[in-house]
Amino acid sequence: MGKQVITYGGGHCQMIVSTAMRAEGQSRTEAPGSLCNSHCVLEKAAAFLPSLIAEDYLKIISPVQAVQGVLLFADISGFTALTEKFIQRAGPDRGTDELAQTLNSCLCDILEEVLTFGGDIFKFAGDAVLVLWRAPPRELAKTISLVLQCSRQIQRKYGKRDTHVGQKIQLKIGISAGPVDLLVVGDRRRQYFLICGEALDEVCEAEELANAGEVILSATSWELCEQHRLRTRRLAGKRAVKAWIRCLGQNAKTLYASLYDTQGASAWKGKLDDRVPLDLFSELRPVTSLFVQLQLTAGISTVDIRTLIHDASRKMLEILCPHKGKINKIVLFDKGCMFLCVFGLSGEKLPYESIHALQSAIQIFNSCSTMLMEVEAVSVAVTSGMVFCGVTGHPLRHEYTVVGQKVNLAARMMVHYPGLVSCDAVTYASSRLPPYYFKELPEKKMKGLSHPGTLYQYVGITKKSIFGMGLAKKRSEYAPLLGREKEIDRFGSCLKAYEDLGQSHILAFEGTMGSGKSHLLTELAYLGQAAGHRVVAMELLEANVRQSFSAIRTLMARALGLQDSEPCGARQCTLQTKLRGTIEESSFCLLNDIFLVEFPVSDKVREMRGIERKKELHSTWAKVLEKTIGGEFGIFVIDNAHFIDPASWSIMSPVLRNVSYFMVMSLAPGYARTEGFCKAAADSTMSQKITYLHLDELKPSAVVQEVCQNLRVDSISRDLARFLIQRSSGIPYYCKELLGCLLCNNMLLFRTRRRGGKAEDNWESLISILMGT
Repeated sequence: MGKQVITYGGGHCQMIVSTAMRAEGQSRTEAPGSLCNSHCVLEKAAAFLPSLIAEDYLKIISPVQAVQGVLLFADISGFTALTEKFIQRAGPDRGTDELAQTLNSCLCDILEEVLTFGGDIFKFAGDAVLVLWRAPPRELAKTISLVLQCSRQIQRKYGKRDTHVGQKIQLKIGISAGPVDLLVVGDRRRQYFLICGEALDEVCEAEELANAGEVILSATSWELCEQHRLRTRRLAGKRAVKAWIRCLGQNAKTLYASLYDTQGASAWKGKLDDRVPLDLFSELRPVTSLFVQLQLTAGISTVDIRTLIHDASRKMLEILCPHKGKINKIVLFDKGCMFLCVFGLSGEKLPYESIHALQSAIQIFNSCSTMLMEVEAVSVAVTSGMVFCGVTGHPLRHEYTVVGQKVNLAARMMVHYPGLVSCDAVTYASSRLPPYYFKELPEKKMKGLSHPGTLYQYVGITKKSIFGMGLAKKRSEYAPLLGREKEIDRFGSCLKAYEDLGQSHILAFEGTMGSGKSHLLTELAYLGQAAGHRVVAMELLEANVRQSFSAIRTLMARALGLQDSEPCGARQCTLQTKLRGTIEESSFCLLNDIFLVEFPVSDKVREMRGIERKKELHSTWAKVLEKTIGGEFGIFVIDNAHFIDPASWSIMSPVLRNVSYFMVMSLAPGYARTEGFCKAAADSTMSQKITYLHLDELKPSAVVQEVCQNLRVDSISRDLARFLIQRSSGIPYYCKELLGCLLCNNMLLFRTRRRGGKAEDNWESLISILMGT
């Protein structure tokens, strides 16, 4: 026996099915108790599945299955504006919680009516829901009447709802009928279900035509329905009609009973009431949401749609899984297909989450744009912020999803900025990527969003990011670096030993995020230049560790000055000038891929095969690296050296043993490269070449000095000093963020001291007081 984990619909909740591991061709006959066990598992998971899937779960389901029935698509109008009102009124945390409660209350009321009328809740789409009533062709007319009666009840009871923030929400409903195709995509571990067909296109169109409080019948459902029972009004220029029930003839329960076996149709649903602890699945979390929209070509067949979505979902999972991203849902609509992916769900949080999401976004964009022939356009949007993660819907039918302002924003951005990867200002800032990875997007008016903030296009790695990644932090000419005198003195002594004796040395500073590593390296680079040395400085990013040879490419490019040579021809001229005599003329073509140049491939290289060519490639790069980091090029500064990729390190490591160099780098704890330097520093054979220093938290005096420097004041109050010292724990970044929060909320009072007057609290007296408490 083995365990197979199957995720239906991409929810965070999974069901574990115990199955016998069968060899190919073995009989499917089950052991007597296995079917019962599978039914028990189904009962636990059924509330997360539509009846159409749950009832066929134990059967062999073909990838494409034809289904006849009536579709109802209900959408809550005003939900995006309501989201903004909640956030503005109560803030991102409480506002998101109130939004989720309001949505759940509204959906629960609507779905209660749907379940009463025998609807199968097929798909949730944020503030909208798609419902299916299965019926054979001979029963379609009566079923349409039943669905209209259900719609009438929903609109009468819940069509308009006031909220305590003054934003009214209303309901729009579209109805269509006819054949649809049930598609199941994915693999044995994860499966996603959706439907497609003309009836789906028509129900989407009908809902779009509806005004708040209206029910619109598609053209096909109007032709199939019991027209003598309805009052209708034609829509100008459309075949769809606005409909009212005139006379049903039977009450809803009698009609429902005549169409369906009520005991059999929902018997499995009743077993689940009170069994699903919904609150246990719900929480407020900061996550990153990623929306992908695939615009499909016109006239694509159902089989091709299923193949395309299957291939797209598998490719996305390959990209997302290493980054702990999840596909939460797949929704097929009349103009294409939408994927909602989430990073940072419970138990799946990673540092540098925004970078993981942006890297995944650009990979998905590039893969889907090039690999999927039936896709006309790909649009991806990324947002970060607090959202509700949990169960929404009805106790008998619900889903695990994410709800919040940032989710709505991503959905709007995906539509309004097609054909590119877009992101919000929070994702842009929290990624801490250089500005040249982005382009600011023009402002567009998006429905329900009054202040979306600055939006950006993420362009990813370009020639500039390959050759121009200098240090991100800029040194202030007016504000000296505070609290790092010990580290600066050590740099000075190591530099003197390098100048006088030519001793090779690596000065490595290790510190947590926010400890000021980047600012310290910027200061040391400045001091090296002031001492008359050429300084080659670069910053590595988390993305570099997965790109072979990216570290040595950036290091060599900056040392050789290629960042200033934009055209390919200019880079080739620079390489030939600076490397003539270092490598053979026949080997220049081996630099084509790493420096994006186009030297002709020599006969010598053309004749090389496999391992021989790889050895020659590494040998050539090693010669170039040895030339670039030799003593004549001065001091090398590498910020985030823990992101040096393994391929680069395999070439750098032997070269560093044979040349004279002075290298300064920063490291973060918890990375293999950091641990490697720790071991090397402790090794007697390497200890003379490596000085490894841990950046401690700032002393209280340095914290107060930095605050006064940032605020441009002579002194601060005792309460403020105590608050910042204790809450920041001496971490410069935390201190800066706390101070920024106080300023943004107008919580600081500035007073001007009289000329010649004594400061009420200077930092020296404050520290003595604080250290005594």
